[in-house]
Amino acid sequence: MTKRRRSFSGLVPRLGQGIVAIGRWTVRHPQPLILCAALLASLWGFWGYAQRADAFRITHVHLPPGSSLHLPTPLIGVNLWDLDLRALAGELKAQQPWLKDVRVVRQLPNALHIDAIPRLPIAQVKLDRWHLVDGEGFIVPQGSAAPAESVVRLVGLERATLRVGTATADERLTPALRIVERLRRAPALLSYRLTEANVADPQQIRFRIDLPARSGATPTEGDIEVRCGREAELDAQLERLRVALRAVAKRALDIHYIDVRFPEPVVGPR
Repeated sequence: MTKRRRSFSGLVPRLGQGIVAIGRWTVRHPQPLILCAALLASLWGFWGYAQRADAFRITHVHLPPGSSLHLPTPLIGVNLWDLDLRALAGELKAQQPWLKDVRVVRQLPNALHIDAIPRLPIAQVKLDRWHLVDGEGFIVPQGSAAPAESVVRLVGLERATLRVGTATADERLTPALRIVERLRRAPALLSYRLTEANVADPQQIRFRIDLPARSGATPTEGDIEVRCGREAELDAQLERLRVALRAVAKRALDIHYIDVRFPEPVVGPR
């Protein structure tokens, strides 16, 4: 304890000496201080000019092409630097909550550019209609009677727990989306198109893939069902699937399903 007090008591004089030395150096060499003061004064003066100059009054606002977003208040004639970009972006996003984000950017000297950032769907779910879902579990309100051709169909969920227009923290939807992401990135499936994932039973995950030669066929005629176990076992089972698919392609087999829950995958003919 005594040593700590001594070190602390010795630190204060050293700090004081350092401050005095800096002060003496500043008095002898005032040029950097004067330069900094002049620079700050120039910036302050330019900022005051920018807030008053007609050159920075908004004359053009570029909205996203084909978007129904509209400006909550007229902006033509408003000073570009007086505008609160974050507040404006928030008001625009509130018009279409299903957007991922709205970005508002100043374009000097007198224009404003607005970008609507859409959500990237990774799956679709069937409620009253088919609705797209992004990686955060946000279910897009706009739906369609038929499923989108290029988006994975997610089946086996409880419809009563899903809500459109919001990120749904459903106990099945969240892991289901995680599984879809893993399947989409799996090396074993890079040459195949994932069409459907069935998560009705978390202990028995099932999904469907299209064979490359059958990509134009209907879902019931041109795809293969893959039967897996739990999510924790998915990596090992996808490795078995890779080997099985290679054998199927080599022999040109017409199969209905591949069950990879066993050390030796079971292949069912069509």
